[in-house]
Amino acid sequence: MLALTAVSTLGCDHHRVEESATEDFRFDSGAITRIEVRIDDGRIAVEPSDAIELIEVNFHNRARAADRDGARSLLDAIRVEAVEDGDTLRVRARVPGASIVSFGGDSRTHRTDVTLRIPEGMALDLQTRDGRIQLERISGDIKAETGDGRIRLDTVKGTLKLRTGDGSVIGTELTGAVDAASGDGRIQLEGSFDALRAVTGDGSIRITSRGARKLTKDWNIRTSDGSIELTLPASISARIEATSADGRIVNDLTTFEGNERNGRAKGTLGKGGRLILVTTMDGRITLKES
Repeated sequence: MLALTAVSTLGCDHHRVEESATEDFRFDSGAITRIEVRIDDGRIAVEPSDAIELIEVNFHNRARAADRDGARSLLDAIRVEAVEDGDTLRVRARVPGASIVSFGGDSRTHRTDVTLRIPEGMALDLQTRDGRIQLERISGDIKAETGDGRIRLDTVKGTLKLRTGDGSVIGTELTGAVDAASGDGRIQLEGSFDALRAVTGDGSIRITSRGARKLTKDWNIRTSDGSIELTLPASISARIEATSADGRIVNDLTTFEGNERNGRAKGTLGKGGRLILVTTMDGRITLKES
């Protein structure tokens, strides 16, 4: 493992001064099969490593205060670590005893952005209390959770469990089993899904399924307040139940056979099979073919 550190000072931002520092760690992947990340306040980004056997961890710490001494004191209080523990690499960033405040809100604020560059097929368990998560061109068993921030994925494959308390979940070119949930935000997913759960408390949902012919598990697509647009391949075989408690259903699925009335459509697609459940309490449901 190799660690490198760099420190810089930035000028005033109106009535605040910012200071920042970076620390870089490199690991031979060796026996590491899982990476666990826990940070208080900041962004997590994951991308593929240029070297097959190399894991890179970059911390970018920032602190702002009314004066340079205050910013330096808060920056020095940020603690980061990347430590091997058996087959797990544990990555941490925190400020002991400090209250977590949004960067740009209080006169004294801090954050740590973490960037991981990893080999193919690494299991990930990512958590930030306040910040976005971005994943691109990776595969594996992935769990990503943020208390406040969006989750964005591009060209990701595997078993994906995605959670945000307040923010959107956006994914393109996904492959595998996807379980996505937002307390308050839209969900937009495109890909080939073995299994699918997309649930939001407040927001629209747009799902575009490509390539799936026969489902291996039931799908659940649900929002309490918002519209749903579901696009399916014409070749898919499944049962479907779509319900809008306070809205209408637009059904353009040519292979649908069943009943439609009073904001509900229930029937089969192709040869039938596993269930696709689509529900909104307030909004329109649009069913389309790709």
